[in-house]
Amino acid sequence: MSVSAGSCLASMNITQQINDVSTDKAILRNKYVGHEAGMRGIKRLKAIYCIATALFLIAFGECAFALSNDYLESINLAVNHWLAVQKSSGFMPYGYDFLKDEESEPRTMSAANLTRQAFTAAVLADYYALTKDQRTRPAIQRFLRAFGRYSLPIGKSPVQTLVEKTHLLSMPFGRYKIHAALNRLGLLYETSGPGKVLSPTTDYSKAHTGAVALALLTELRYSLSSGDNSFAELRHAWLEGLIGLWIPGDGFRQFPTSIDTTPYYDGEAWLALAQYHSAFPQDQRVSELLTDVDDALIKKYRGEFKIDFFHWGTMAAAARYADTKEKMFLDFIKAQTGTFLDRKKEHVDSDNNCASVEGGADVLEALLSAGEGGSELAERARGWGTTEMRKVKQLQIQPGQKELVFSNSRIIAPRMQEFSGSFRSGVYAANTQVDLTAHCVSAMVKLERYNETSLGN
Repeated sequence: MSVSAGSCLASMNITQQINDVSTDKAILRNKYVGHEAGMRGIKRLKAIYCIATALFLIAFGECAFALSNDYLESINLAVNHWLAVQKSSGFMPYGYDFLKDEESEPRTMSAANLTRQAFTAAVLADYYALTKDQRTRPAIQRFLRAFGRYSLPIGKSPVQTLVEKTHLLSMPFGRYKIHAALNRLGLLYETSGPGKVLSPTTDYSKAHTGAVALALLTELRYSLSSGDNSFAELRHAWLEGLIGLWIPGDGFRQFPTSIDTTPYYDGEAWLALAQYHSAFPQDQRVSELLTDVDDALIKKYRGEFKIDFFHWGTMAAAARYADTKEKMFLDFIKAQTGTFLDRKKEHVDSDNNCASVEGGADVLEALLSAGEGGSELAERARGWGTTEMRKVKQLQIQPGQKELVFSNSRIIAPRMQEFSGSFRSGVYAANTQVDLTAHCVSAMVKLERYNETSLGN
């Protein structure tokens, strides 16, 4: 079902007609009180009023649906592209620079690419959860099998566990010496054990924590939506790997050979564990770990806002709030969002900000759930998100598109038509990357859910 702009405008006219009818009713009531003719007029206008009201409600509902449906067209264009270009390896093309006319990493796999492939898979699984589009199941399965092939075993000794509990890894000074000593003693990780981490090679220094967190997130979303438990063994191994990279009271190590944390991976790992706990609340060990993770990361990022953490952190906190309804998560979401919007108010950029919209959509969902969907903060978040989504429309490559036209230049790029559905990195940019498209699809999928929830309320 689709609705034209004319139908939406018609609903506005109906609104005015309802107001006019109400006015006419009042006039007739005053003019004809006690007179039969007047009463017949009032009854006639009452009937018109009821019909007009019904038409308005139908038209309003259709307009709301039309706004939502607008995202589905862009989502489907992107997903169709993914399904068409997925390689036999299970991965998507990493990206393309239309100025250089070359693909990024056509025959290699970097740690950054692997992490972004895992994120794309997690978004595709979220799209499947929303739509149950059966075409995507084989694509998600190919992703998961590929992540399994790129997984390395990992574990830790009892001594390593004891060392971590002393909070030695969180010491603010002497970190180089601490790292060197732990590495020399073999107390950073073991190359055997129940866990798995993702690396493009056999090198554990390339096994980025974000990749294992997002692979776990992919499997969780897929298995819960499909009922397919064939990757459960990998799920448990990736969970073990993620748990093994946690530094008590601090954050998640960037990779097994490091003792440092990074905002991206802190947020991604927190989100994966939050969604695991939501799916398997009976897992007491994860419940206890999450208590430490919640407290540590809220304390860490409440004190110093990090833009790299914002959208992952708000999505994780929103998942935790949905699960627990604990006020500390809502307070954290509100504080992070307020700071973010204050900073964005200072300047308008031409970048692809879908990642932040992605976090903003979950913020709106949390505020709506808390009964604060009409708050000033929610209005500000909606306003910023609406502005960004208008810009996003300009960033998606359309079917048959072969050029980019700017105010004083034109870029002719015949291969652009092969990337129909992909999103560019900015209004004035001539490149695309798989995770940029994934962030935009994720933002739209989340906004679809938010629209459904807000209409339901």
